[in-house]
Amino acid sequence: MQKIIIVIMLSLCYGAIGKAQSTINRSLELKVGQSLPSLPVFPVLNYEKSEIALGSIKDKVLILDFFDTYCVNCIAAMPNLQQLQEEMEDKLQIVLVTWQDRETIEKFFASHPYVREHSIKLVTIYSDTLLRSYFPHQGIPHTAWLLNNKVQAVTFSDFVQRQNIEELYFKGKINLPLKSDFGTEDTLLGGSVPESGLITSLRITGYQDGAVWQGIKMEWDSLRNVGKVYFHNADIFGAYVAAWSKIKKPTFVLKAQRVVWKAKEHDRYRYLGKGGKNEWLLSNGISYHRTYSRKTELSELAEIMIGDLSNALGLRVYWSEKEIPCLVLKRLPKAKKELSSDEGELEGTSVLAFMIDYKDSFPPVVDEVNSDVRMKIEDFSTLENLNKQLKKYGMILEEELRKVEVLVFEDLE
Repeated sequence: MQKIIIVIMLSLCYGAIGKAQSTINRSLELKVGQSLPSLPVFPVLNYEKSEIALGSIKDKVLILDFFDTYCVNCIAAMPNLQQLQEEMEDKLQIVLVTWQDRETIEKFFASHPYVREHSIKLVTIYSDTLLRSYFPHQGIPHTAWLLNNKVQAVTFSDFVQRQNIEELYFKGKINLPLKSDFGTEDTLLGGSVPESGLITSLRITGYQDGAVWQGIKMEWDSLRNVGKVYFHNADIFGAYVAAWSKIKKPTFVLKAQRVVWKAKEHDRYRYLGKGGKNEWLLSNGISYHRTYSRKTELSELAEIMIGDLSNALGLRVYWSEKEIPCLVLKRLPKAKKELSSDEGELEGTSVLAFMIDYKDSFPPVVDEVNSDVRMKIEDFSTLENLNKQLKKYGMILEEELRKVEVLVFEDLE
């Protein structure tokens, strides 16, 4: 998909609007091209010594990968990092960095099933505060690339690939998309917002370097009577779903079966899990920014956003109904009309339906019981096991056709 650039500006003069302030201290932040200051030695695990001097690693690409043990994406990336470290040991040193203490990290490497299965033994700095101050971030994984003590790139972990490592090692430099969790609207989209005389402005662009997807944001400056609504680096499918959620409160998980594609290039509208998502977004991500001068509810702005995106992309996206295979939650024929139970953590059948949908192993669930009964359901592995547990609550899941709401993506003629 070609990079989308749409700019519509109607205003009389330009000024500045207040920027959101981050609570993270960035006074020591290192930029690409800057050199590391003199560093102390850091305590480490999985290394030949109990400490490591990062400043002494000058003949290899040094990758600092910030993580913690709660980060699913961080852990999922570790086998790739381990393989690269083993295969490129003469050119590469990967060091994991975490704020967590030694005891926590030792337990993580010793007992985490995924880590043990893939024999992860990457060098790990623990109890860190200093390196995070040089490479501040709000989201992890967060990856800093260094060569000869100089910062060469700061990226998402998706870009830690053999070809990128070799390019930096042999050429001494590399140009990779910047990961910055602190980009502002003005710096990202090229200019400040008018102080007065504003009618409206609209920018829809492709991938914005240095930005991250944080959902749809809305800000209103009551002093200047200027507002803005925006998002960065979303896939097109995700942008529409996020906008619709501000208009129509979601009551179910939007599984693949609930999406109807009548658009020819739908593989470019939604990430399908091939390769790293952030690398995919370079070609397929979009960013949106609209300013306005009349105070407006987010739901109304979301409707405007859908119209803007549809006009720019040549799409029509709307809700419809379609008959599809479903799991239908019903009362058993001999069950009491009113169910009662005080056990379990699932508060009602709507929560149960959500949990089954979220597991993504079954067709969409249609709840025809609509009860607040509390349930204890522990095994979601098979339909048979679910029904064994549901029987005590007088319920059953059956596979049937049902007409349900679906989201349609259609090319405009």
